[in-house]
Amino acid sequence: MFRERIKKAYENLTPSFKRLADFILNNELDVAFMTATELANALGVDAATVVRFSQTLGYSGYRELAREIKRRVKEDLTAAYAKFPEAETDAERLQALLEHQRHTLGMAVAQVSEEAAKIVEMMAQAERVWVVGEATGTSLASLFVDYLRMAGVNAAVLHADPARAAFIVKDLGPGDLVVGIGVTGTGVNTAAVLRAAQEKKAQVAVISVSLVTPPAQVADHVLVCPAQTPMGVPSIANLVAVMMAIWQALLARDEEQLEARITALHQTYADLLSKQAEESKRGDIYRVWREF
Repeated sequence: MFRERIKKAYENLTPSFKRLADFILNNELDVAFMTATELANALGVDAATVVRFSQTLGYSGYRELAREIKRRVKEDLTAAYAKFPEAETDAERLQALLEHQRHTLGMAVAQVSEEAAKIVEMMAQAERVWVVGEATGTSLASLFVDYLRMAGVNAAVLHADPARAAFIVKDLGPGDLVVGIGVTGTGVNTAAVLRAAQEKKAQVAVISVSLVTPPAQVADHVLVCPAQTPMGVPSIANLVAVMMAIWQALLARDEEQLEARITALHQTYADLLSKQAEESKRGDIYRVWREF
């Protein structure tokens, strides 16, 4: 299995070979249809490097490695889609869809590598973390920011709309990390914001449903979360699952601080509820409504 071979050899790989390994593990579906030259061009290396990497893993060359990747991708897709056509009731369809989701999440787990750990480290060390997305990605960005703040990260939403993004982007610098959310069918504005952030020397990372979304093509650090479904409509479930895993990894870095933050959160929430009750007693709700 190429995954096992890569993971076994990973620690002893050269930097360029590690980049190839990360790319393959994070983008198996794309790599399955790439030639050695196309893979080399995607990473800015020469085709000979791709061949030597394959031989380091014990293959005769890239062609043999590519055949194994294609076979595994075919097996994964076949297993994922097989049960749904046979489902006849709503309960069976739900079960088949959840089985498929579990399978694609398993693919995401298999692809977790040093790249994922690097993104967690970048978030932990950044002075400020900005999360940007558009369409469905806007809501995901807001959700992710809420959880990052819970982990003690100084995070905020950066809107992809150029007119709104300009207020933030103009002040970005090396201490900032901008995380783009890549969803299907959109992302041009997000990619533009990421490029502008890079020009300001900010760090950039992307969590995406595919390597081909515009944001994913901009960043040096990309986590890909498979989005295929039997219905043919991309799912964001794996995106959310990976975000929650990153959040919990950040929490796990300092358990003492975690306990203190949770205590502070509970106390603040209790204080707000108390103030809400006091305001309700002071206010004349009927008068408020009459003023409309």
